[in-house]
Amino acid sequence: MMLESVLRRLVGGETRAAPPPASEGALGLALARAAQDSIGLPLVTLSVARGSEERAQLVAGLDASALLIGLGPPGAITGLAAIEPQLRCAVVESQTLGAPRGSAVTPGPVTGTEAAMMTPLLHGLLSRLAALDMPGLPPIRDVRPGQRLPDARAAGLILPEARYGRLSFEVEIGPGSGRFGHLLLALSEPAKAADDTGAERWQRALRETVLQAPAELEAVLHRWRVSAREAEGFAPGDLVMLPGVNLSAVRLEDARGREVAKVRLGQRAGLRAVRLAPPEPQEDLPEIPPRLPG
Repeated sequence: MMLESVLRRLVGGETRAAPPPASEGALGLALARAAQDSIGLPLVTLSVARGSEERAQLVAGLDASALLIGLGPPGAITGLAAIEPQLRCAVVESQTLGAPRGSAVTPGPVTGTEAAMMTPLLHGLLSRLAALDMPGLPPIRDVRPGQRLPDARAAGLILPEARYGRLSFEVEIGPGSGRFGHLLLALSEPAKAADDTGAERWQRALRETVLQAPAELEAVLHRWRVSAREAEGFAPGDLVMLPGVNLSAVRLEDARGREVAKVRLGQRAGLRAVRLAPPEPQEDLPEIPPRLPG
């Protein structure tokens, strides 16, 4: 039987699955080593898929149950990591129990603590990918894990309009466990230089500079004048009555005190926030008939 198998391979009668490209193997090994070295999590990378897509396609394809974490240089978000629930739970188990469970678990809701516990794994993976310096990968150097993104809608609002390079890892959590997970990395690709004239380049640079300039806006609930004596009498805990003021009549003003929009006062994710209100409909004024000649 062994001789027959050898002869069959020599004449080409036996086919074998082609091994994955060396680049894909290096990417999978980077994830496995990052997981083991950073948090002691044993992973077997089963496959790595690479791709590229626009922001809208990326956001539309995100798993609603995945933990989303922003990626980018300090102070910016230029990409994201999406961690599937089984892998998320395994990362937490490795850091709390010392090892992942041997079978799939029922994941609970994502917590802020769980999101923070993903940082060592993501940091280790990004560092190893940056060291590979493979052609075709999006820029990874100086990219770090950042804040948690609440959901795909929030990701679509925060991520810049760009094309994103994708790295999709399918893994087995523990060799032979039958417990599988998924990790997605998406990073914005550098924009291609446009072949335009000097005037067009100048206009684009001016537009980008203006759009990136800071704009200071102030939400004003109410303004009224008081004497200096009354102001000095205010103390923490005093109740100040504001007759005729409601939360839907907040003014959003620029640095010169000019009204920009009407907003509603509220909160989001435990922080104070304002929501832009739609413009008030204009009432139709009665038409004034033309004056008849006397």
